[in-house]
Amino acid sequence: MAKEKLTPADNKFIEKFLNRDGKLNFDAGVTFKRRNSYSGAEVEVDPICAAAIDFILKVEVAMQCSENALKAVHPDLKMSNAVSNFDRARYIVMKLDGKAYSALLD
Repeated sequence: MAKEKLTPADNKFIEKFLNRDGKLNFDAGVTFKRRNSYSGAEVEVDPICAAAIDFILKVEVAMQCSENALKAVHPDLKMSNAVSNFDRARYIVMKLDGKAYSALLD
């Protein structure tokens, strides 16, 4: 998983929030497609970016609902830490794939 652009804090976040079940496949050749639901833009991304984008979209909806909705995304999420974790995931995508960030999240 070691990507040069990621800090130890980024890697800790990935392990805690994006790969807590250990099932994320970090193989270099594996890619996933993600689509912007508004523009229709589709981008191929690596497993870390795909997991981060999925997390971002789930947290965005859950933050508008309730703390229980956040807990359904991840048991350690709550209203007091949702924004910082949402932002951490966004910054990881930005660091790893600026094109995907611009097309899907910006």
